[in-house]
Parts: sequence; C-alpha cells; structure tokens
Amino acid sequence: MMARHLTIAFMVAAALSGCSDVEPIPPPPVQPPSTGVLPERQSTVSGVVYDPEAFFVQFVTYSAMGEEPIPPGLFPKSPFLLYSAIPDARVRLSGAGLSSVSSGASSFEGAWLTTGVAMSDSAPYLAEALPPEDGPVAFFPEGAFFPLPPAKHYATTSVRPIQVQVNNCRSQAAVMVGNTGALDAVARHLTAAGTPTTPDDLVNPAKTGGVVLFWVHPGSLFFDFMYEPMESVVGETSAGTLLAVDWAPPGEGPPGQSPLGFFVTPGSGGSIGYYALVLPRGLTTPVKVTFKDTLVSPGPPDPEDPYGLRPWPIEPITVQPHAGVSVQRVFAGFTSTPKPRDPLDPPPMPPEDESWRCLPPERE
Repeated sequence: MMARHLTIAFMVAAALSGCSDVEPIPPPPVQPPSTGVLPERQSTVSGVVYDPEAFFVQFVTYSAMGEEPIPPGLFPKSPFLLYSAIPDARVRLSGAGLSSVSSGASSFEGAWLTTGVAMSDSAPYLAEALPPEDGPVAFFPEGAFFPLPPAKHYATTSVRPIQVQVNNCRSQAAVMVGNTGALDAVARHLTAAGTPTTPDDLVNPAKTGGVVLFWVHPGSLFFDFMYEPMESVVGETSAGTLLAVDWAPPGEGPPGQSPLGFFVTPGSGGSIGYYALVLPRGLTTPVKVTFKDTLVSPGPPDPEDPYGLRPWPIEPITVQPHAGVSVQRVFAGFTSTPKPRDPLDPPPMPPEDESWRCLPPERE
C-alpha cells in the first residue's frame, strides 16, 4: 500500500513540475468580434386611396344644400372621403435608392397598408395608386350627395413626399383620378381645338409626356383641400400647355363639360384653383410652373387669419416630367423664407413632435 501511494505522489509531482510527457490541452482560440450587418429599419405605412375630384364634387354638392357644414377633411369619418374612396386599389411606395413596396387591395373605405417599408432619414417615398384590376370603379352609392358614375381610373402618382422615419406611418393620402373629371375635360378641349384626344391618349407615353394636375389652395394637412374661391390666381409654365380647369353642376356649365362637371376655362385661372399641365412627348428636362395671386386685400390684416393679406405668396413648382398622370397640391399663403425675429421677443415654443405623420416638417 505504501509503494502505491508513493507512485501516485511521484506522478502528481512530475505533472505539476512540467515533467510529464502528457501535453496540456490548449485554450480555445479567441473568436473575432462579429461584423454582421444590422437588420434594416422597417416601418408600416398606411392610409387611404381616394379620387380627389369625386371628393370635391361631394363637398361642393353638400355645401350647396345649405346644411350644417362638415369639416371636409375630418378623417376617418368624413362622408366626402367615404363617397370618394376607391376599393380594390393598390398603392406602391417608391423612392430614389429605396426598394419599392406595394400594399394589398384597399378596403371598400379605401384603406391600404404596406409593411416592410425601409425607413430613411433623407430619401422620401412617393405613393402611386394603381387602379383595380376588375374594370371601372363603382363608388359607394348609399347616401352619397352626388351619385358618381362608374369611372375608369389611371395609375396616379401623388407628388407629396412621405418621409418614413418612424415605425408606424399613418394617414397617408394616395389619390387616383379617372376618365370622368379633368382628364375628360382636357381631352374635349384639345379635340375642339383641332387635336382629337381622349383621356387614354393623355396618359399614353407615345402621345404625351404626362399630365400633372395641380390643386392650388390654402395649406392643409390630410384630405381637406380647403376649397376657397381662387379666381384671382393665374398660372404660367415654361414648357407644355397649362390649362385652368373649373367646375359647375353637370349640364349647367359651358360646352365641353366632363361627366363630373369639370371644364377648361378660356383664361389662365379658374374659381377652384385647379390646373392641368400637359407635357409634350419626349420631354425630359424639368419644367417650372408659377402661380400668382392677383387679389389685393384692403385694410389692415386680420390677426385671426393664418394666411395673412392677399396676395398670397405661392412658391414656384419644378416638375420632373414622367409618363402618366400625377397630382400635386400647391399651398398658397405660405413662404419658405423665414421672417426675422425681434431679438427682444421671447424665444418661441419648441415645435411639436409630429413625426407620427411621416411627412416632411411643415414650412414656417
């Protein structure tokens, strides 16, 4: 027993002194830190797709009834929005350097939703509304103030950027126009002037360089276009043909009315601030469009009027030609030139966080 204990003791001592012929197990190699790419920031973007011309007709028809006024843009309960919504449409979001994302079919109220939209702090998206695949749109008829005829709608780009910077981007507008409104009125006007034209021709890249429909009106947020008399506003363009479009109840306007009551005016302005720019085929250079308010307000300014005295400042618009039809809202009464602040005035309140709207900050 004593010899066995001595043998074990010698073996342990040899191992501790480094004299063993058994090599020690090396430590595991140090792994370099991971350099994998972080997941892309993504957002959910939702909103409503509707026909702005149908919205307008519902609004002015209801207003003519002399009923209690309804705020035109009361989302999501506005009847004007309900009766101009487009079901079974799809909305595609795209932007320079950004992956395009499309929604599923919109609901009967025009609601649409896209998921997996890459977030960006600089590059904006534009919304393109794609028409239903089952033919002309049949609007929701029950209770409508103006029964709308079925219309063939065209893929329409809303030229208002959507800056997706938050995880949930809500209440975005995607508008879509059809062949019963301004496009029909413009086609009738060009035909009467000697160039046979249809609404299909206006959005055909083989025949035109595209059509841009401008709504000029005081600034607003979502779907309330804030229709006010705009007879004093006139427009000019550096290229193409700029036509002023007006409206009257169907059958009560001049010849050339569309089924919804729109028509081209003979002058450079109209009462509703609506314009159609028809671009020549093959045009690729930017086009400058200017609108000028010619009305001069008498008397001192009204402190309750957020837009100030007339004439309203209207910034010029630069249009990048592209085929098809697009709609652009032009705000009157705002200017991007900040007013100098009196150093003796108290500092202004910090701006409210409105990033939930997923739109660029409103200009001062």
